[in-house]
This record gives sequence, C-alpha cells and structure tokens, in this order.
Amino acid sequence: MNNALFCTIIIPIYQVERYIGKCLKSVMAQSFTKGVECILVNDCTKDESVRIAQKLIDKYRGEIPFHIINRPKNGGLSAARNTGILQAGGDYLYFLDSDDYITPDCIEVLERTSRKFPKAQIVQAGAQATSSGFEYLSLKSKKLREYSEDTEYIKREMLMAHFPPTAWNKLVKRKWLLENHLFFKEGLLHEDDYWNFFAAKFVSAYAICKEDTYMYNIRPGSITQAPNEQNIRSRLISASDFMDNIDDLCRHEQLAVVYKLLIADYRVLPGKESRNYLPLFTRLKSMCGVFGKIAIFFVLFFPKGILRNRLAKLFHDKIIPRLI
Repeated sequence: MNNALFCTIIIPIYQVERYIGKCLKSVMAQSFTKGVECILVNDCTKDESVRIAQKLIDKYRGEIPFHIINRPKNGGLSAARNTGILQAGGDYLYFLDSDDYITPDCIEVLERTSRKFPKAQIVQAGAQATSSGFEYLSLKSKKLREYSEDTEYIKREMLMAHFPPTAWNKLVKRKWLLENHLFFKEGLLHEDDYWNFFAAKFVSAYAICKEDTYMYNIRPGSITQAPNEQNIRSRLISASDFMDNIDDLCRHEQLAVVYKLLIADYRVLPGKESRNYLPLFTRLKSMCGVFGKIAIFFVLFFPKGILRNRLAKLFHDKIIPRLI
C-alpha cells in the first residue's frame, strides 16, 4: 500500500450485512478522494457482509483504492481496528464503524481543517445519531476553540466529553498514534472511551470543525447499551486501568471519569452483582478529596431505591465533575 497517502479509512466488518452497503457507498461518494484509501477488515464475519462489500468494490470506478484484509480469527472491534492501523499507509487514520455512514463532504471538510492546522494530532468533526440522547456528538452549538495547543484545555475537554469521546469521525495522525502506542485495548466493550482516556494524555494540538459529517446508527439491543456480564467486566477493567494511570494534569477530571464509569451500572444492578464494584469504589475514595468521598459514601451506604439513584445521578451530572 502507498506510504504517501493522505488518509486511510478503516472499516471493521463483522455481522453487518444490513448496513455495510450504505456505509461503503458513503465512502465511495466522497467529494475528496486524492490520497485516500479504504481498508476493510473482515473479522471472520459469518454473514454476507464481505460478499456485499466485494460486489460494490468490483463495480466502483472511482479513485479510492479499497483493500479487504481477512483476520485469521475473530477478535472484536479493537483487534480489527488494530489490524487496519498496522496496514494503513495514510498520514492520517479515519475510523468508520460499518453500521454507520458519512456525509459526501466528510473527508473534504476534515482535510481542509487539517491543512489549516497542520500541527493538530486530532482533527474532530461533529456527528448526528439515529436516536435521541446523543446530541452531545454534534458540535454546532458548543463553544469550543477551533484550534488549541493548550494541553490542559485539550485534556479536560476530551475527558469531560466536550470533545466527543469516540475514535470515529476524527482524523488521527498515524505517526503520533504509533509513537504513543495508542492501539485499542482488545477484549473490551466501550473501547472508544478507553482509547480516549489514554489519548488525552498525549495530545498537544487539537482542531475542530463543527460540521456534522458522521451518522451514528444506534442499533436496537446493542450489547454496549445494557448492563450485562461483558459490559460490567469491561467497565471494571477500564476503571482499574484508569486508576493505575491517574496523573497530575486534570486529576479531578480523570477521577470524575472513573466515578462516572463505576456508577453507570452500579446504581441499577442487584446487590450480588454490584458487590464486584466495591473494591474499586474503595480505591477511588482513597484517591478523592472530601467531596468525592462524600459522593461515594452516599452511593455505597444509602439504601437502594429511587432516592439513592437520584443522588447518584446528581453527583454524576452536576457535582463530581467540579469537586471530586
């Protein structure tokens, strides 16, 4: 693959036969194609996704080269992305999930912003979702700096999700990602949140374009939307890893991320399952200031029910980000 490319679009494929056609067509319809390649990573899908993709590629007569890479075994979204990263030839990486799609001017908008701010390791655009509750993905109404080299500001905005904490819909400098070993942790759900936490430690220049260029498809019954065994395990591993890597810059915001991660499922889980969270809450409490300790006390020792859930939500939404 060409090492002088501008951008590599990476699309993992697994069980998406209903969506891959629309996703791939949105890439083929891009207004900017110079120096753009697209890598599709087949993560051992069992349906017709790859066949559908190959038929579209065979008919395509545009400038973007498409490559299908077959993984030897299923490894999940993170493993598929990592495979794409290692095969990519672009100066920038662009992650696109195969059940989503992008606007025709997506890469053009991002490329223009990257030329305006060539030092930016991440160039971020806005997104829309197919369901309510994800309005934070759009940047149109947010008061954000178009460009910043203020590492404290960048880290805070990333951790507090003022910059969308997703890996997709960003141009990410490949050299920067490789130098800082920012591969995706395999075997976890919520891999974007995990990646965002660690990426925030290394970004020294961040650029924003407020156009919505990405359509995020909320699939019914998504495994990442419900507290199940894999979801809980992923949160516990993430929280532990985050606490192992708290540093001094934006310490409060890092602790707030851990609190939000733990409280997300804890307040709705039955007692037996919620006990797995207690050691991590205890550890988090030892790292917090007085207000953080009070917040965790209420969560752990108030009787389960509406009042405790309301208190937990209050701390989650209003108090913790400022005082933990």
